[in-house]
Amino acid sequence: MAENENTAELLIADSRLAFIQGRYDEALKLSKQAIELEGDNADAHQCAGNAYMSKSDLTSAIEHYKKAIESDSENGDRYFNLAYAYATDNQPVEALEMFAKADEKGCSPNVVGQLYKIMAMLCFDMQRYEDAIVNFNKSEKIIGIDMDILQRKALSYSMLGETARGIEVANQMKLLAPTKYIGYRIAFNLLLQDERHEDCAAELDRAERFANPTADYYADWLAYETARFKLDGDKAHLENALEKLAQGLVILKPDVNEVIDSYINAADVYVQLENAGMALKCLNAAENPIQSYNEGFSVVEIEEPSKQPVTRPSAREIDQMVDETRRKFGDRKLDMIGRELARNPNKDISAQEGILTPVTSKSDSSSDEQYVLSRDEQAVYSPEKLDRIYRLYVAAYTLEKDNVHIKMYASKLANSSNEHSKYIGKYALIKVLREENSAQAEDECRLFIKQLRNAMIKDPSDVFALNFRIQCHIDISEYDEAEKLCRLLSDELRTPLLEQIAAAKAGGDT
Repeated sequence: MAENENTAELLIADSRLAFIQGRYDEALKLSKQAIELEGDNADAHQCAGNAYMSKSDLTSAIEHYKKAIESDSENGDRYFNLAYAYATDNQPVEALEMFAKADEKGCSPNVVGQLYKIMAMLCFDMQRYEDAIVNFNKSEKIIGIDMDILQRKALSYSMLGETARGIEVANQMKLLAPTKYIGYRIAFNLLLQDERHEDCAAELDRAERFANPTADYYADWLAYETARFKLDGDKAHLENALEKLAQGLVILKPDVNEVIDSYINAADVYVQLENAGMALKCLNAAENPIQSYNEGFSVVEIEEPSKQPVTRPSAREIDQMVDETRRKFGDRKLDMIGRELARNPNKDISAQEGILTPVTSKSDSSSDEQYVLSRDEQAVYSPEKLDRIYRLYVAAYTLEKDNVHIKMYASKLANSSNEHSKYIGKYALIKVLREENSAQAEDECRLFIKQLRNAMIKDPSDVFALNFRIQCHIDISEYDEAEKLCRLLSDELRTPLLEQIAAAKAGGDT
């Protein structure tokens, strides 16, 4: 018996060594040999569970972790391992139960911090935000400040509507990593959620001065200007958004997928501006991103050169340019240039550069070359991204009343794997039939209503299906049915539809 025990211990030791070296098949083989000698050896089952986890066989890993607990039920680390396997296997309820058991039994010091962190993340994913914050705080006390913990804690406060607490955490992130944009981004989104638009602009200004520029920064400018447009309908906000998108493409060295996203976002803005021509150009660029970017395609519409004489900028315009320069380059540099010009008004500052030895060598001159995308870069078009492109094509061609192209892209949407994209595609096809006075239009509309009704039976919370169902009843003049369905919507969604029904009854355009 003692001989079996000694042999098992040696096999377990060898299994652990094989595991550390990444030889998981060998680790599993050795652990199974140990289990054959001692079926109730917790460490042997632990080794087998670890090997199975590394081989992504979660079912077998869970089975062996359970057996390890059966043999060593007072060891908190055993419960932690089982909980981690449950979490990896997308079984959050079982995982939280085992993590709580691990906490109760007590775990090794190197495990406790991770235990609370993973518990917090599970609570966050299950939308249990108060529990998430409690566990994030516990984790911080053990493993210290962690950007991932801070980010999720701030988002938890955001979901609870506790903006001030969320911003406090965002400020911690900025102190920890002042040149990283993530802290500014979380603060911005919290402010945007509260519709504190002036504070949003101030936060983006802070980020421009202190953080390294990122694609997210320019995306947030787009979100800010779009939110302002929705409030006051001033198209200048959308034009500002386009300027920011163009600026991002110049300042950053974007990869091909960031370029695609910028072109798609620009197309979306042009649809809102009802500029179908530029929307289509941006969508075409999104489908040919490398060539478009390298040839200098701009998301800002290029105006014809003015034939008016060049005039001196006004005092107000000069002040604005000085403020912009001061913000970008800082007061010290601007004041230094100003003092030098005051001392030597007739001296060309740039001439001084001739007496200075260049810091960079000739071999570094490539850094001044225009950045271009490599033709070897892989553009990734996810199904969601393709659906968005097709939706924007439908919207742009609808502005142009080009039914041929509407049908082409609406058909692509109608065959999407996403139900909501299918609704958009099918409705767009029916709308074209109605505009062409097709005899099939009403039959197709009633068939679509039936499909939407069945979709709502499967998922009563599908508000998207309900909206299209109401729209179809309006289109075939079944106003009473449309009004009855409107009662299922919130006031925010109901009001514009009731106004549309009233206009349709009065003989207006639906």
